[in-house]
Amino acid sequence: MNKLNALLASAAFFFTASATAAPVDIDTMFVDNAAATLTVGSTFGSLGPYTASTGITPPAEITMGSFQSSILNVSSSDFSLNIYSTDNYGASAPSGYVDGTAINVDFSSLRGELSYNSNVYDFELWPLTTTLDYGTYTPGDSTFNIGWTDSLTIDLTSYFSTTASLDVNLQGYLTTVPVPAALWLFGSGLIALVGVSRRKNYSLS
Repeated sequence: MNKLNALLASAAFFFTASATAAPVDIDTMFVDNAAATLTVGSTFGSLGPYTASTGITPPAEITMGSFQSSILNVSSSDFSLNIYSTDNYGASAPSGYVDGTAINVDFSSLRGELSYNSNVYDFELWPLTTTLDYGTYTPGDSTFNIGWTDSLTIDLTSYFSTTASLDVNLQGYLTTVPVPAALWLFGSGLIALVGVSRRKNYSLS
């Protein structure tokens, strides 16, 4: 009986620990603050940085596993940036997970439509080699803060192109994919068995 108790207790502990510590998939990210900073290279030094930021009400939604023709727009007097996702280039739909206070996302299908210097540029906002420059997640209120840097080529004149960097920051809150009810029932059943077994031991002694 002691061996059974130990086995059940170990299984229950494993379930509880894994349910709280294992990575959890993100379902939807709600962006209520977005910012972008554009810095343009030049033979005479950098132009900018130009910063655009906006609060978004109601929040823009990044739905994991789905492509969206328009997610959000951030703009200033210097430039505007529209963010969307597409499967036209073979990239997978947005996905991500949280693990404790860490957050990880795959935004390889995100693209940016940048209006600057009377031109419009459509480009990968998240190239294949991109990772987050920073990403934080607060489990208590499910808020996140993520940012990354992208580079692109833009035209300064009809004869001269140059590189530019674009820093993107998204803040908001998210929802996660619920743990299957069967898994919770299995875990609660194990914990109940441990309790019943212990009570039997006490009554026998």
